[in-house]
Amino acid sequence: MRNGFIVAELDGKIVGFCRYIDNNSFAKEVQEADCELLALYVEPSLKYRGIGTKLFEYVREEFIKKSKKKMILWCLKDNKPARKFYTKMCGRIIREREILIGKNSYLEVRFLYNI
Repeated sequence: MRNGFIVAELDGKIVGFCRYIDNNSFAKEVQEADCELLALYVEPSLKYRGIGTKLFEYVREEFIKKSKKKMILWCLKDNKPARKFYTKMCGRIIREREILIGKNSYLEVRFLYNI
């Protein structure tokens, strides 16, 4: 298992990050996926400036170098700005599931990407 982590900096300050894995150890039920974007975060005050897009594209390029074909990622269903971003990046929702965080239940959607 190979984990990747990339940060975005602005004026020497970390303003975003992305964590990814070059295998599919977390979602074995999606056999066609061979890599996963685990987390993407951008400082809220700096959203809509292309930082998230650059992070996402960096990860995509890393997967291309490793001959990966299909990437998955999970996003909370109620996080409409994130869902809009992931759709803009050419992902399509292929599944929904309920997860428990603490004592609260949430719905997640899984995106699938052709790399």
